[in-house]
This record gives sequence, structure tokens and C-alpha cells, in this order.
Amino acid sequence: MKKLLVIWFCSLSFCLAQEVEFDIYFDSGRFSLSSKHTKKLHQKLSALDSTITYNFIVRGYTDFVDTDNFNLELSKNRATAVTSFLNEHYKSLIHSIEKEAKGELPTEEEKQNERIGVQEHRKVSIIISKNDDKPKVVSRKQNIYVVPVKKLRVGNSYSFGRINFKIGRVALMKSSKKELEKLVSFLRKNRSIHIEIQGHVCCGGDDISDAYNKDTGTQTLSVDRARFIYKYLISRGISEKRLTYKGYAFTSPLYFPEKGRRDRSANRRVEVKITKV
Repeated sequence: MKKLLVIWFCSLSFCLAQEVEFDIYFDSGRFSLSSKHTKKLHQKLSALDSTITYNFIVRGYTDFVDTDNFNLELSKNRATAVTSFLNEHYKSLIHSIEKEAKGELPTEEEKQNERIGVQEHRKVSIIISKNDDKPKVVSRKQNIYVVPVKKLRVGNSYSFGRINFKIGRVALMKSSKKELEKLVSFLRKNRSIHIEIQGHVCCGGDDISDAYNKDTGTQTLSVDRARFIYKYLISRGISEKRLTYKGYAFTSPLYFPEKGRRDRSANRRVEVKITKV
């Protein structure tokens, strides 16, 4: 029982620490991960809080044995092996990974045994810190169609109906074209109003970066969706001088943390901000 309490306490301490660092060691000239390496990595990483994300720094080192160029490449391969393991097994925990090839560590001259080398220098250091970026929860906006035009205010954002895109794409669902046509009609009737089209995405967790666009392979989905609507309005005769667009990624969700499909759906939205009346 006492042993279990010690393990639990260590795991809790690991989760609460602002930054944690540990090393794994390699045989001379080697960089592939052994079962001993993976066991230690799993042991350390399984203690992380799975509801948040982390920043990882992975630094590869060697001892002085062999040439500078060889050692630099070896340190790179060691760091790559660990980075690949993290991406394969712990992708959901990763906010960012910084990989560094540091080459050989300096060694005191009297310890430079060409045959043995220095065991503690043949390593990869893994530094893990919590990702402290948190999205700012905002309140649901009024619908622009129910606010009297005279009461619309520059700088305020408004919703304008349900705009649905296919998951991870810019392609609209058929039902959304009616909502866009309502916006076209509103802008035609109120020609003095200028707007910024604002794209938002869901499912960011503690990661406030933009979402993945399956069509382009880029992390720019909120921008791309806002741009799509911008171009649609221009194609329907709205002057581009009245329009701008911007992607807000996951920086301003309506719900955080998201508790289910309904919250995610609400966060995945497009709004308009009045820039001129």
C-alpha cells in the first residue's frame, strides 16, 4: 500500500510541476529506441494530464568518440527517434515539439578514454512544460437581423444564422447557402454597412492555434472559411471595399472546455463585426 501511495504521489507531482526534465541513455554509436527506452518514456508520459497539452523540447547528445560531423548526425538521429515516438504514441498531448541536435558534450581531458567514451553523455534529454495558452470564453452574439440597424455599433460582432461546413473543410453544407443569401440581402438593403467576416473553429483544447484544413493541408481553417464567405459575398455583388475577413482560430470559443458535440458545434461558427455604419 505504501508503495502505491509513493507512485501516486510521484505521478501527481509530475502533473503539477511547471517543467519536468528526464534523460534516456544510449549505447555507443546507437540511436534506435530499445524496449528499456520505450518503457521509461511510457512510464514518464503516462503520468501527464491527458486533458491538457504540453510543449516538448527534445535534445540529442553524444560523447566525444568519433568525429564532430558523425556525432552531430548521431545526436540528430537520437532526437529524431524520440520525437517520432512522441508523435506516434502521445500526439494528443503535444502542443509543440522542438527538436535539437547538440552533438558532443564537452569532456574533461583526463576522462577521455577513446575506447569507453562517457556513458552519461550518450543521451537524449526530454523537457516537458505545460502549455499555458488558454482560450478566452466569449458570450453568444446577438443575431444581426433582429437588431435594429440604427442600433448596430462599430466594433460589435453579431451572429447571422447557422453556417455549417463539412468537417475539416471549407465546403459548405447545402442548408448554409440560404443563410448566406440572407446576409447578401441584408447588405444590399443596408449599403452603408461595412463588415469583417470572422471565422472560428472548435476542438482546440488548450491549443489556441488554427485547425487543420484537409483540402490545403495547412493549419488555417478559420481564415480559409472566413475568406470563402468573403469571396462568396463579392461574387454576389457586394463591394469588396465593404468587406474584410479574419480567422480567430480557437482563441474565442463560446464554450471551454467543450463537453460534447453541441459545444463543439457552437464553437465552430462564423460571425460578422461591424466596421462602418
